[in-house]
Amino acid sequence: MAATLPRVFLVSSRHHGSRTVHIQPTLVRQRFFSESAKETAPKKTPDPSGNGGGNNNMMWHVATAAVFGLSFIGVRYGLKNMNLDKEDDAIAAATKPEPQAEVTSKVYFDVSIDKQPAGRVVIGLYGGVVPKTAKNFETLCKGTEKKGNIDLTYSKTTFHRIIPGFMIQGGDFTQHDGTGGLSIYGNKFEDENFQLKHTAPFILSMANAGPHTNGSQFFITTKKTPWLDGKHVVFGCVLDGFDVVNLIELNGSSSGRPKRRVVITKAGILEAEAGNNTKDDNAKEEKAKQ
Repeated sequence: MAATLPRVFLVSSRHHGSRTVHIQPTLVRQRFFSESAKETAPKKTPDPSGNGGGNNNMMWHVATAAVFGLSFIGVRYGLKNMNLDKEDDAIAAATKPEPQAEVTSKVYFDVSIDKQPAGRVVIGLYGGVVPKTAKNFETLCKGTEKKGNIDLTYSKTTFHRIIPGFMIQGGDFTQHDGTGGLSIYGNKFEDENFQLKHTAPFILSMANAGPHTNGSQFFITTKKTPWLDGKHVVFGCVLDGFDVVNLIELNGSSSGRPKRRVVITKAGILEAEAGNNTKDDNAKEEKAKQ
């Protein structure tokens, strides 16, 4: 049964996208098992098998060869272990998304897992293509606005839904379980446009409960998810902290329920970027005077 779990969560992710689900958990499970998984389901790994038995001579030779083979692999692994960090860096670089549009502003999440600091995720926003959506997210990262007695902020919120091989979802600062959230424009706002696509891992997109139901919930993909195009508004991408996103993903499950409590301890805007631009402008002016 355990071997079929990847098929289940990939099917559910394709059908439901990253929408907030307001139905009974039992109904969710029924729909998970009722969908087809022709394109997204991975190939099933055959179960290990063995016949048992006593001191079979052929089996002894096979076992001996296996031991020597594993020993040889272990030696080679030890010799190459010093290069693993470089290889990991190369893999991470290969999966970084190319920005689909000009990055107009940068925000960040400082993340903890079970109260232990996990690192910072830096996100670039595409304010030129989707200005309304980007402004909503940027304002919620800044966290200076209120609606009644509710602070409109991502700080102190959780990643409440994490599905390995699909996405990590957060942004519900009212109910903290995926059923709430508010935008700076009111409860919900419309889908701005679908010009940008879910072309790679580390894409930032709006979660919703159907057309024109954007609030504060968002998700970051951990794989290419083209079936979400035209349904969810892409408005940014991860620029730094890819390892933190991967670490968050490791604490998910096929049902989406996190194994550990993943919290955005602090969200904010990277003001230093503007300072660097000013410094560059001053340098250009001084050079022009010479």
